[in-house]
Amino acid sequence: MTGAQTSGALADLPLVANPSRLWLPPVAAIALFAGLVALLPSLLLLMSLIGLLGMHPSVELTLLALPTLAVAVFFLAVGSVVIGDLRLERPVLTIDEHGVFDRRVSDAPIAWAEVVEVAPAPGGGGVLLALKTPRETRLSPYRAGTAGFRQPAAGLANIPVRAMDRPAALLADTLTALALRNGAVPPSEEAA
Repeated sequence: MTGAQTSGALADLPLVANPSRLWLPPVAAIALFAGLVALLPSLLLLMSLIGLLGMHPSVELTLLALPTLAVAVFFLAVGSVVIGDLRLERPVLTIDEHGVFDRRVSDAPIAWAEVVEVAPAPGGGGVLLALKTPRETRLSPYRAGTAGFRQPAAGLANIPVRAMDRPAALLADTLTALALRNGAVPPSEEAA
């Protein structure tokens, strides 16, 4: 348990956070640039197939173009998710005594009364909230804090706390403390 959970002290509520405008724009620019550079072999292959280059497609170019196309798709997806996060209506994440509202995850606030279990997300990039009533939530596998994770099952909300303009530990501790204070339980320990 961390300081906010053990001492009972919480940050001033409502606690609001937004995607960081300090380092997310450069991340988006780098991701988009890397994606466009990774597209070049595929564009060269396509142009040679059409006959615009005056050369025939080679095996080497084909072997280079296919894997770099996958890399390009990944980086372009990362860039588009980051830009999408930066364009969301502010505040993006609001934590108060009634619940949590994350515009990236849900279209409506999640009341603390709906949360039955709270746990840190794998990798520490977010907080998992198990809900009494299944509700549709969104999760991007290209967002900081949720990178690589699949869409959670219905009734599970993953609130990402990384890449925000407030410290991730503060957001995670506040989410966890408020959920526990309102009746949620930590994940059950497996018997050894």
